[in-house]
Amino acid sequence: MNAMAGTKEKQYVPLLQPIFSVEEQSVIGYESLGRVRDEKGSLVVVPEFMDPHVTPLRMTMIDRKLLGLSLDKIKDSNDQLFVNMSPDQVILEYEESKGNSLPIAEIVKESGIPLNRIVVEITEKSGSFGTDVLAAGVELLREQGFGIALDDVGSESSNLERLGAIKPDIIKIDLNLLKKSIEQREYQSILEYLKQISLSIGSQLLFEGIESEKELYQAVSSGATFLQGYFLGKPLEYKEDKQTIKDVVVPQLHLYHESKRIEVAKEIEFEKQIKSKLMSLPLKTITLGNRVIIDPQSFFKLDPMIQRVYVTDWQGTQVSPYYERTNDSGFIENMVFLQKNWSYMPFFYKHVKQVFRDNGNWQVSDPYWDKTLKKKVIVFSHVNEMGYSFFVDLVLEDGK
Repeated sequence: MNAMAGTKEKQYVPLLQPIFSVEEQSVIGYESLGRVRDEKGSLVVVPEFMDPHVTPLRMTMIDRKLLGLSLDKIKDSNDQLFVNMSPDQVILEYEESKGNSLPIAEIVKESGIPLNRIVVEITEKSGSFGTDVLAAGVELLREQGFGIALDDVGSESSNLERLGAIKPDIIKIDLNLLKKSIEQREYQSILEYLKQISLSIGSQLLFEGIESEKELYQAVSSGATFLQGYFLGKPLEYKEDKQTIKDVVVPQLHLYHESKRIEVAKEIEFEKQIKSKLMSLPLKTITLGNRVIIDPQSFFKLDPMIQRVYVTDWQGTQVSPYYERTNDSGFIENMVFLQKNWSYMPFFYKHVKQVFRDNGNWQVSDPYWDKTLKKKVIVFSHVNEMGYSFFVDLVLEDGK
């Protein structure tokens, strides 16, 4: 009771920042961001939000006050409302529950808003309890009807164990990760990894902190279902007109899709050209003991982008030397990888699957970053009549 009384000493104001759905091409909800009005009438961040020593109870009382105010702002719409909750606050909700109903559920029900319009964002803060306890508390929220989001995934303090245990409906990507991914390839790989995780656990990705067209393109390219940031709309006391936001974002999405269609067409044409060249080569092999001899020079003469050629047997064991280009026409034999098994690599069984699907043509991999060459590489593969798999590595030029 004293904690709640403390919240009445200040004028709390929730700001609403729009969240845009790429699928629906419209604003579908808002994140509530708590502010307090100071003596001068200016809105500032709630001091307790910046205090690492504030108790979960005190934080919860403030958040419940802000929740009630936020619900008033969306009650006459179908908008979703995203609200933050720390791991310790999740457990406090369970401890203060009455019967099968959580306190936060009671507040929402009193507003007349369906619980499924509220998304609880679990913050990146460390908690006083283990991941299993947190997951149980989150499951209670889910059973009540709340959507679940995990905030700031990709930040230094984020926990993949927490991601796996909670299995959120929405994964919010840390804004710093998005910004770094534009300039640094390694961070692009992390985004691709998180995209695959989201697909595997059935989550959707929300990219926050978008401030430019370039960041919007990067987010959509990385699998974003939802977008949030100053480029779409700033946190405001009122809800900005949705059509105004749509008029800004939708044309950018159209430009993105047009550029991707052009990019895909170029990729297909490039692959066709390389496959046509490779089909002109006879894939002859000579077996000498546990080694297979091929004609590597015919490959290196074929195209200057071809960097490496090698052969494996059907089990994935490399049976030829590793032939590597040294200059326009020269190459070396690298024996280091002879008899190494590549079947554990993701590309190998993708190759096997493609061969079963279409064994008459050369197959092609997705591009990947080669740490040795420090270049992006794409792999073409084919099986000859003797059952040996030929792998041809091409170094991609910038922009391919």
